[in-house]
Formats: sequence, structure tokens, C-alpha cells
Amino acid sequence: MGLHSKFLAEILSPTGSHGMDAFQKLFIDQVVNTAVENKDGKRLPLCPNQRYTCQTEVAITNSSRIDIILKNHENIIVIENKIHASDQEKQLQRYYEACKNMRYESENIYILYLNKYGDPVSAYGKGNLEDSDFAQISYKEDIANWLDACIAEAKLYPHIEHTLLQYRRLVGKLTGDTRSAKMKQAHIELLYQKDNFKLAYELSESLVSFQIDLQKKFWQELQELLKQKGYDFNFCDTRLQLCDRNKKIKNYYKSRTPSRFYGIQTLLGSFGIYGIHCFIELNHNIYYGITISQDSKRITYTNELDGLATTIGSLNTEMVDNGKKWFLGGNLKPAQPINFVEIKSLYQIANYDDRARWIEQTTNEIVSFIENVKSLGGIDVQSATHTPHNSA
Repeated sequence: MGLHSKFLAEILSPTGSHGMDAFQKLFIDQVVNTAVENKDGKRLPLCPNQRYTCQTEVAITNSSRIDIILKNHENIIVIENKIHASDQEKQLQRYYEACKNMRYESENIYILYLNKYGDPVSAYGKGNLEDSDFAQISYKEDIANWLDACIAEAKLYPHIEHTLLQYRRLVGKLTGDTRSAKMKQAHIELLYQKDNFKLAYELSESLVSFQIDLQKKFWQELQELLKQKGYDFNFCDTRLQLCDRNKKIKNYYKSRTPSRFYGIQTLLGSFGIYGIHCFIELNHNIYYGITISQDSKRITYTNELDGLATTIGSLNTEMVDNGKKWFLGGNLKPAQPINFVEIKSLYQIANYDDRARWIEQTTNEIVSFIENVKSLGGIDVQSATHTPHNSA
């Protein structure tokens, strides 16, 4: 079981080693009820004074397991803790049905989808559930604020307070917020001085515009250097179809349902009836790998390409294969990973010189990977046709 689910369950359990039920009450009041208030009223806020048992890794049908369950005779709270793993097919729907099989009424089932930043669950993972049947919560806001409240509650118990503080720092590192409480207070005091608050507000108003512009520069400069090294990549959606770069990037930051699957691709050759492409994709993180197309549209690879996928996967021990067959053998992150929702991650490309160094290094990594793939044989690189450079 993952560290985070195990630790959260320990805090949430009234029979945990801390011996306190205040943490669970704070979670019900601050996290669950706040999430409920943002929905359409199908479910009422819960009474924080009711006690819930806490279980982890609860097995349900089809070999699935629910990360954390809080339940009593009337209500059940399901927490799907999604930090690094991808969504499983109809995952939330299956959890909801499992709760129904436990004889809980619909209005008494509370499903929380937890990840680092509150990113929306995919349609693949949601299944046929309506948006009102579950809530999305984040480590960055909901869990961090709840832990702060728990730390305040544990002031009289130094050993518990210290443990919570350690975990709170880990959550801060996970979400890119590593400032101490002392540092935050210093920043607050600084905002009171002269016109600092006005300046900070005006700068914050321009932050999204800056991030949009930075991401445009990132893709454009990456494409240009790849082209100089002999590989003409074009901007595309996750199906390898040409799309408007400006619109995609703007929607990434400003849309209520942002599209975070797009990038740049180049056709390397063919394998039978399939096109073989190198695809550099954004899913908050930047990663790259080999994917295939049929009739110019990306598809998951078939069993006949399992051998090629295994061979490509053996090229680098860092390749990650989630089993969904979108990338032959898995995908790779650059040696210096970039995540476009983690502000501190963007420090390494915000400055022109730093960005140029990052793009040079990463381009060399990608080109080396492509050349290694082509050297394996089996891919008809002679049939490759470069697509026009897309500057949309």
C-alpha cells in the first residue's frame, strides 16, 4: 500500500496510534463538507461528531481495491488516492456500485477523488457516474489545509505534532509548496509594507498570461532545435492530429476542463500497415516515446507489435509502461523533468539561457533515443515522410 494512503488512514482512524478523534472530525468538517457544498445538493453535509471506522486497501469485485474507506451505519466515504497511478477503467463507477452492494443509499455515498492539484478524473476512470456523485480534492489545498489544522490541534502533544509536521513538509514538497510557516508569515508581513500588496496583485494578474507565453516559447524553441537536428516535429493533439497550438495552450490554463494531452510528433517510418512516430506529450509532465498510427490517426498498439514494444522498452530502464499500450515499451521523462503545473519546476526554463540549456540537453536525449530505436531494425525508416513544420 502507498505511503500516502497508509499515513492518511493512520491520521483519520480514531483508533490510530495518536489516540485522537479530532483529526477525523476536522477532515469531515473541512474537507468532506467543503467538497459537498460545491455540489448540487444531492448530498447533505455530514455531522463531524459522528465517528467513522477507517479501513485501507478494501477489496471489492474484479480484484479492485479502494484506497481508504470511512464508514458507519449510515454513511460511507470513499477516498481514491491518485498521486502517480493513472485512472483505471470505470474506477469510480465500480466504487460507487460496491458501496451500493454494501447497502448504502446513494445520498449516503461520498466519493472523493484525491490527487496533487485537484485535476479532474478522466471519463475513462469516471465511468457512468454524474459529476454530482463524487468530488475532487487536492493535496495542495484540501489535505495541506487539513494537516495545518491537525498540527494546531496537536500542540499539546509534541510527538504527534512533530510527526504531522514531517508529513506536512512531505506534502509541501510533493505539491511544490515547501515554504515554512515562518517564511509564509514573513511574506505576509512584507505585503503590508508600502505598495507591495498592490504590486503583488498586479503581478499575479499577469501570471497566467506569462505561463501561456512561456509554454508557447517552450514548444516553439523545442521544435526549432529538433528540426535543426534533422527531425521535423509538428504540433498535434493526443491523436496525432494537427491542432492550433495557441488555442490548446490557452485552454490548458483558462478552460474549466483543460486539455492536458497534446504535444509534438514526427513520423519515423512504418511497421507493416502502421506508422511509427516519436511523440513528445504533455500531461502536466513532459514525456516522450514511440507511438503508432493507422490511417494517420493514433491507436493503441496491437499484439503483433508486442515484440517491438518489448525491444524498445529494453533500451532504457527508466521507461514507464502503464499497460495502456499507447507507447511502445513505455515512455520517458527528460533527465530534468518539467511539470507545467508545478511553478518551481518552471524555474528551470523561465530564463532564456536556462531554457536554451534545458532544450539543448533534452533534444539530445530525444534524438539519441530516436536513433537507438531506428537502429533496432524492423522499422522501415525509408518510407518515412516528414510532415510540414507547423507554426500554428
